[in-house]
Amino acid sequence: MQLTAVTQKKITKAQVARKLGVSRQSLYYQKKRPLIDEEVKLQIEAVLAEHKAYGHKRIAPELKLNKKRILRVMKKFNIKPYRRSVKKPFKKEDMGKAAETDAVNVYKLLCSAQYCLGQRLYVYQI
Repeated sequence: MQLTAVTQKKITKAQVARKLGVSRQSLYYQKKRPLIDEEVKLQIEAVLAEHKAYGHKRIAPELKLNKKRILRVMKKFNIKPYRRSVKKPFKKEDMGKAAETDAVNVYKLLCSAQYCLGQRLYVYQI
């Protein structure tokens, strides 16, 4: 059995940059934004620990940062403020009764949206 030596050519950074059509310096570029975003994330979480229901508009003046920046970081890290569930209003006379399941949606009967040449066309039945 003979072992054959496989020779590997070393490709320099200059050759890689030339083939990609970019400068050699751009191969070493590292973004600074993730580090800054990580700091802002920690600040947002600190504010949300104190004020659970604050959104991006209230957090921004609290941290003295732009609301667009706060919103971008909140979306990036999927940070959402606590939201209370909305209580649905009810009538006192409906308290003991069963829900009506056979109710007809009057809006659907009266108005149906149709598309004509890419535009919405409303047809009203009278």
